Amino acid sequence: MKLEYTTLDVFTQEKLCGNQLAIVRVPAALRDQLSEEQKQKIATEFNFPEIVFLHEATADDEVVDYDIFTVKARIAFAGHPTIGAAVYVMKHARASFPSLKSIRTLAGVVPIAFDASTSIASVSVPHNIHIHATRLPHPIPSPNGPATVPLVSIVKGMTFICVPLTSLEALGSGLHLDTFDGWNVGFTGTFYYVDLGLDPEDQSKRLLRTRSIGRAEDYGTGSASSGLCCYLSLLEDKEKGAGPFEFHLVQGVEVGRRCDIFVSVTRTEDGQSIEDVQLRGTAVKVMEGIIDFD
Repeated sequence: MKLEYTTLDVFTQEKLCGNQLAIVRVPAALRDQLSEEQKQKIATEFNFPEIVFLHEATADDEVVDYDIFTVKARIAFAGHPTIGAAVYVMKHARASFPSLKSIRTLAGVVPIAFDASTSIASVSVPHNIHIHATRLPHPIPSPNGPATVPLVSIVKGMTFICVPLTSLEALGSGLHLDTFDGWNVGFTGTFYYVDLGLDPEDQSKRLLRTRSIGRAEDYGTGSASSGLCCYLSLLEDKEKGAGPFEFHLVQGVEVGRRCDIFVSVTRTEDGQSIEDVQLRGTAVKVMEGIIDFD
Protein backbone atom coordinates (compact mmCIF):
# COMPACT_ATOMS: atom_id res chain seq x y z
CA MET A 1 0.00 0.00 0.00
CA LYS A 2 1.27 3.45 -0.93
CA LEU A 3 -0.07 6.70 0.51
CA GLU A 4 0.98 10.24 -0.35
CA TYR A 5 1.70 12.63 2.50
CA THR A 6 2.51 16.28 3.05
CA THR A 7 4.01 17.88 6.13
CA LEU A 8 3.19 21.38 7.24
CA ASP A 9 4.30 23.72 9.99
CA VAL A 10 1.16 25.13 11.60
CA PHE A 11 0.50 28.48 13.33
CA THR A 12 3.38 30.06 11.44
CA GLN A 13 4.30 31.47 8.05
CA GLU A 14 7.93 30.44 8.47
CA LYS A 15 9.11 26.97 7.50
CA LEU A 16 10.80 24.88 10.21
CA CYS A 17 8.95 26.84 12.86
CA GLY A 18 5.47 26.44 14.36
CA ASN A 19 3.96 23.03 15.13
CA GLN A 20 4.57 20.06 12.86
CA LEU A 21 1.76 18.17 11.15
CA ALA A 22 1.64 15.34 8.64
CA ILE A 23 -1.37 14.98 6.34
CA VAL A 24 -1.76 11.54 4.79
CA ARG A 25 -4.08 11.31 1.78
CA VAL A 26 -6.39 8.28 1.77
CA PRO A 27 -7.85 7.40 -1.66
CA ALA A 28 -11.43 6.15 -1.66
CA ALA A 29 -10.27 2.78 -2.99
CA LEU A 30 -8.07 2.25 0.08
CA ARG A 31 -10.38 3.61 2.77
CA ASP A 32 -11.71 0.21 3.81
CA GLN A 33 -8.30 -1.44 3.49
CA LEU A 34 -6.45 0.98 5.79
CA SER A 35 -7.03 -0.24 9.34
CA GLU A 36 -7.01 1.75 12.59
CA GLU A 37 -3.97 -0.28 13.65
CA GLN A 38 -2.10 0.73 10.49
CA LYS A 39 -3.02 4.38 10.98
CA GLN A 40 -1.68 4.22 14.52
CA LYS A 41 1.59 2.68 13.36
CA ILE A 42 1.99 5.41 10.74
CA ALA A 43 1.34 8.09 13.37
CA THR A 44 3.92 6.52 15.64
CA GLU A 45 6.41 6.39 12.76
CA PHE A 46 6.06 10.13 12.13
CA ASN A 47 6.34 10.89 15.85
CA PHE A 48 4.66 14.28 15.38
CA PRO A 49 2.27 15.67 18.02
CA GLU A 50 -0.58 14.73 15.67
CA ILE A 51 -1.08 13.53 12.12
CA VAL A 52 -4.19 13.63 9.94
CA PHE A 53 -5.58 11.01 7.57
CA LEU A 54 -7.53 13.02 4.99
CA HIS A 55 -10.06 11.03 2.99
CA GLU A 56 -10.66 11.55 -0.72
CA ALA A 57 -13.70 13.60 -1.71
CA THR A 58 -15.83 13.75 -4.84
CA ALA A 59 -16.25 16.99 -6.76
CA ASP A 60 -19.63 17.60 -5.10
CA ASP A 61 -18.67 16.80 -1.50
CA GLU A 62 -19.02 19.79 0.82
CA VAL A 63 -17.81 17.77 3.83
CA VAL A 64 -14.74 15.55 3.97
CA ASP A 65 -13.65 13.17 6.73
CA TYR A 66 -10.33 13.51 8.51
CA ASP A 67 -8.95 11.28 11.28
CA ILE A 68 -6.60 12.72 13.91
CA PHE A 69 -4.00 10.51 15.58
CA THR A 70 -1.33 11.16 18.17
CA VAL A 71 1.56 8.75 18.65
CA LYS A 72 -0.63 6.96 21.20
CA ALA A 73 -4.24 7.06 20.03
CA ARG A 74 -6.93 8.49 17.79
CA ILE A 75 -8.51 11.62 19.25
CA ALA A 76 -11.81 13.37 18.70
CA PHE A 77 -10.48 16.84 17.95
CA ALA A 78 -7.34 18.95 18.07
CA GLY A 79 -6.81 22.51 16.96
CA HIS A 80 -3.50 22.49 15.14
CA PRO A 81 -4.34 19.49 12.90
CA THR A 82 -7.65 21.14 12.00
CA ILE A 83 -6.04 24.46 11.06
CA GLY A 84 -3.34 22.60 9.13
CA ALA A 85 -5.89 20.47 7.27
CA ALA A 86 -7.97 23.56 6.46
CA VAL A 87 -4.97 25.42 5.01
CA TYR A 88 -3.89 22.33 3.09
CA VAL A 89 -7.20 21.66 1.36
CA MET A 90 -7.98 25.33 0.66
CA LYS A 91 -4.52 26.44 -0.48
CA HIS A 92 -2.62 23.39 -1.73
CA ALA A 93 -5.27 20.85 -2.77
CA ARG A 94 -8.32 22.91 -3.72
CA ALA A 95 -8.62 21.15 -7.07
CA SER A 96 -9.19 17.87 -5.22
CA PHE A 97 -11.77 19.43 -2.89
CA PRO A 98 -13.56 22.00 -5.07
CA SER A 99 -16.82 22.13 -3.10
CA LEU A 100 -15.42 21.71 0.41
CA LYS A 101 -16.96 23.83 3.19
CA SER A 102 -16.45 21.67 6.29
CA ILE A 103 -14.29 18.85 7.60
CA ARG A 104 -15.56 16.06 9.84
CA THR A 105 -13.85 14.26 12.70
CA LEU A 106 -15.08 12.29 15.72
CA ALA A 107 -16.13 15.49 17.48
CA GLY A 108 -18.42 16.45 14.60
CA VAL A 109 -18.53 18.63 11.52
CA VAL A 110 -16.17 21.62 11.64
CA PRO A 111 -16.97 24.56 9.30
CA ILE A 112 -13.85 26.16 7.83
CA ALA A 113 -13.06 29.45 6.13
CA PHE A 114 -9.91 30.61 4.36
CA ASP A 115 -8.65 34.07 3.47
CA ALA A 116 -6.45 33.65 0.40
CA SER A 117 -4.96 37.14 0.80
CA THR A 118 -3.53 36.33 4.24
CA SER A 119 -3.44 32.50 4.10
CA ILE A 120 -5.30 32.47 7.43
CA ALA A 121 -7.71 29.61 8.08
CA SER A 122 -10.56 29.93 10.56
CA VAL A 123 -12.43 26.99 12.06
CA SER A 124 -15.41 26.73 14.37
CA VAL A 125 -14.17 24.76 17.36
CA PRO A 126 -16.47 21.98 18.67
CA HIS A 127 -16.95 22.81 22.32
CA ASN A 128 -18.80 21.81 25.43
CA ILE A 129 -16.95 23.90 27.99
CA HIS A 130 -16.85 22.44 31.47
CA ILE A 131 -14.97 24.01 34.38
CA HIS A 132 -14.50 21.20 36.86
CA ALA A 133 -15.44 21.68 40.50
CA THR A 134 -12.11 20.18 41.53
CA ARG A 135 -9.16 22.55 41.58
CA LEU A 136 -5.56 21.40 41.90
CA PRO A 137 -2.71 22.93 43.92
CA HIS A 138 -0.70 25.43 41.89
CA PRO A 139 2.43 23.52 40.73
CA ILE A 140 4.63 26.64 40.94
CA PRO A 141 3.04 28.80 43.66
CA SER A 142 4.06 32.41 44.15
CA PRO A 143 3.14 34.98 46.82
CA ASN A 144 1.14 37.02 44.29
CA GLY A 145 -0.57 34.13 42.54
CA PRO A 146 -3.51 31.81 43.28
CA ALA A 147 -3.01 28.76 45.47
CA THR A 148 -5.03 26.50 43.19
CA VAL A 149 -5.65 26.17 39.45
CA PRO A 150 -8.70 25.08 37.42
CA LEU A 151 -9.27 22.07 35.21
CA VAL A 152 -11.03 23.13 32.01
CA SER A 153 -12.48 20.75 29.40
CA ILE A 154 -13.02 22.10 25.89
CA VAL A 155 -14.97 18.88 25.16
CA LYS A 156 -15.43 15.75 27.21
CA GLY A 157 -12.19 13.80 27.09
CA MET A 158 -9.89 16.79 26.46
CA THR A 159 -9.03 18.61 29.67
CA PHE A 160 -6.36 21.17 30.48
CA ILE A 161 -4.97 22.33 33.80
CA CYS A 162 -4.73 26.09 33.24
CA VAL A 163 -1.80 27.44 35.25
CA PRO A 164 -1.26 31.22 35.44
CA LEU A 165 2.32 32.39 35.95
CA THR A 166 3.43 35.86 36.99
CA SER A 167 6.34 36.41 34.60
CA LEU A 168 7.98 35.29 31.37
CA GLU A 169 10.97 34.20 33.45
CA ALA A 170 8.75 31.71 35.26
CA LEU A 171 7.35 30.54 31.91
CA GLY A 172 10.88 29.91 30.65
CA SER A 173 11.93 27.88 33.69
CA GLY A 174 11.87 24.12 34.03
CA LEU A 175 8.15 23.30 34.05
CA HIS A 176 6.63 20.01 35.11
CA LEU A 177 6.04 17.15 32.71
CA ASP A 178 2.73 15.47 33.49
CA THR A 179 3.05 12.01 34.96
CA PHE A 180 -0.42 11.07 33.70
CA ASP A 181 -2.44 11.47 30.51
CA GLY A 182 -6.00 11.19 31.79
CA TRP A 183 -8.34 12.78 34.29
CA ASN A 184 -11.69 10.96 34.50
CA VAL A 185 -11.57 10.25 30.75
CA GLY A 186 -9.36 11.02 27.77
CA PHE A 187 -6.43 13.42 27.66
CA THR A 188 -5.24 15.88 30.28
CA GLY A 189 -2.35 18.28 29.80
CA THR A 190 -0.98 21.28 31.66
CA PHE A 191 -1.20 24.68 29.97
CA TYR A 192 0.94 27.41 31.51
CA TYR A 193 0.27 31.04 30.62
CA VAL A 194 1.33 34.60 31.32
CA ASP A 195 -1.24 37.34 30.69
CA LEU A 196 0.59 40.27 29.06
CA GLY A 197 -2.46 42.51 28.74
CA LEU A 198 -3.39 44.17 25.46
CA ASP A 199 -1.45 43.13 22.36
CA PRO A 200 0.77 46.09 21.38
CA GLU A 201 0.29 45.17 17.71
CA ASP A 202 -3.51 45.01 17.99
CA GLN A 203 -5.10 46.50 21.08
CA SER A 204 -8.37 44.73 20.38
CA LYS A 205 -6.70 41.47 21.43
CA ARG A 206 -5.44 40.15 24.76
CA LEU A 207 -1.88 38.83 24.47
CA LEU A 208 -0.97 35.58 26.24
CA ARG A 209 2.36 33.76 26.27
CA THR A 210 1.84 30.05 26.77
CA ARG A 211 3.50 26.63 27.08
CA SER A 212 1.81 23.23 26.86
CA ILE A 213 3.35 20.36 28.80
CA GLY A 214 2.04 16.81 28.65
CA ARG A 215 4.25 13.77 28.18
CA ALA A 216 6.41 16.17 26.18
CA GLU A 217 6.15 19.82 25.18
CA ASP A 218 3.62 20.65 22.47
CA TYR A 219 4.70 23.65 20.40
CA GLY A 220 1.26 24.98 19.48
CA THR A 221 -2.03 23.72 20.90
CA GLY A 222 -5.25 25.02 19.42
CA SER A 223 -7.55 23.05 21.70
CA ALA A 224 -5.74 24.14 24.88
CA SER A 225 -5.69 27.72 23.61
CA SER A 226 -9.42 27.56 22.91
CA GLY A 227 -10.18 26.09 26.32
CA LEU A 228 -8.11 28.70 28.16
CA CYS A 229 -9.70 31.56 26.20
CA CYS A 230 -13.17 30.24 26.99
CA TYR A 231 -12.27 30.08 30.68
CA LEU A 232 -10.87 33.63 30.68
CA SER A 233 -13.89 34.93 28.75
CA LEU A 234 -16.25 33.48 31.34
CA LEU A 235 -14.31 35.38 34.04
CA GLU A 236 -15.04 38.70 32.32
CA ASP A 237 -17.76 40.92 33.80
CA LYS A 238 -21.23 39.74 32.85
CA GLU A 239 -22.02 43.33 31.84
CA LYS A 240 -19.78 42.84 28.80
CA GLY A 241 -22.43 40.53 27.38
CA ALA A 242 -21.62 38.30 24.45
CA GLY A 243 -18.33 39.92 23.47
CA PRO A 244 -16.64 38.71 21.33
CA PHE A 245 -13.42 38.38 23.31
CA GLU A 246 -10.28 38.33 21.17
CA PHE A 247 -6.99 36.64 22.09
CA HIS A 248 -3.52 36.30 20.57
CA LEU A 249 -1.54 33.42 22.07
CA VAL A 250 2.18 33.05 21.44
CA GLN A 251 3.51 29.56 22.17
CA GLY A 252 6.67 27.55 21.51
CA VAL A 253 9.12 30.45 21.88
CA GLU A 254 11.17 28.69 24.53
CA VAL A 255 11.88 25.73 22.22
CA GLY A 256 12.47 27.75 19.04
CA ARG A 257 9.13 26.87 17.37
CA ARG A 258 7.07 30.06 17.77
CA CYS A 259 3.37 29.66 17.09
CA ASP A 260 0.89 32.53 16.69
CA ILE A 261 -2.59 31.36 17.61
CA PHE A 262 -5.73 33.52 17.46
CA VAL A 263 -8.96 32.73 19.28
CA SER A 264 -12.27 34.59 19.30
CA VAL A 265 -14.86 33.66 21.94
CA THR A 266 -18.52 34.69 21.90
CA ARG A 267 -20.59 34.19 25.03
CA THR A 268 -24.33 34.00 25.41
CA GLU A 269 -25.89 37.39 26.08
CA ASP A 270 -26.10 36.71 29.82
CA GLY A 271 -22.37 35.94 29.92
CA GLN A 272 -22.97 32.59 31.58
CA SER A 273 -21.87 30.19 28.82
CA ILE A 274 -20.03 29.96 25.52
CA GLU A 275 -21.88 30.42 22.24
CA ASP A 276 -19.06 30.18 19.68
CA VAL A 277 -15.31 29.62 19.50
CA GLN A 278 -13.30 30.55 16.41
CA LEU A 279 -9.69 29.38 16.03
CA ARG A 280 -7.48 31.05 13.42
CA GLY A 281 -3.97 30.46 12.13
CA THR A 282 -1.70 29.88 9.18
CA ALA A 283 0.40 26.96 7.96
CA VAL A 284 3.22 26.42 5.46
CA LYS A 285 3.99 23.32 3.42
CA VAL A 286 7.40 21.79 4.14
CA MET A 287 7.76 18.29 2.67
CA GLU A 288 5.97 15.78 0.46
CA GLY A 289 6.52 12.05 0.05
CA ILE A 290 5.09 8.56 -0.16
CA ILE A 291 4.50 6.03 2.61
CA ASP A 292 5.18 2.52 1.27
CA PHE A 293 4.11 -0.37 3.50
CA ASP A 294 2.42 -3.77 3.36
